[in-house]
Amino acid sequence: MRLSSVKIVLGIDPGFGRTGIGVIEIKGSDTVYLYHDCISTAASLPFAERLRIIRDEINLVIEKFKPDVVAIEKLFFQTNVKTAIDVGMARGVIILCVGDACLPMVELTPNEVKQAIAGYGNADKKQMQSMVARLLGLKEVPKPDDAADALAIAMAGAGVYKTRQRLGL
Repeated sequence: MRLSSVKIVLGIDPGFGRTGIGVIEIKGSDTVYLYHDCISTAASLPFAERLRIIRDEINLVIEKFKPDVVAIEKLFFQTNVKTAIDVGMARGVIILCVGDACLPMVELTPNEVKQAIAGYGNADKKQMQSMVARLLGLKEVPKPDDAADALAIAMAGAGVYKTRQRLGL
């Protein structure tokens, strides 16, 4: 894929109860907002059903927007082992969807996303949300938080992917 062909970026903030989705378009030097949402799964549903919902919704977004690259947040250290395992399984389902669609993927840590969007890795959630709205020219901060995070991941992922392309990585 040529660098100039990167147009649509899907950002994903993986979670088991809530997975944030953000889609942007790169038009020259401009970043244009296209879509955001949050995939929610009820705790009362069976485990496999929750993973199926995540899979189906991710596949629908991929089919609808046909992204050129997917950016996904890496699983960071969790003190709650069960939460980490659940999020890891959801993340695995998401990565499988990306692989099935034969899409390139960029993985970013939360600090890498913060560095790219706010300029430093210790930015708080409010600073990040404000920057997302400002960079995308939105009048309001995208809600819920997971969707705003996914838009930040998409923007950061676009930059990382372009840099890797330039360097031939």
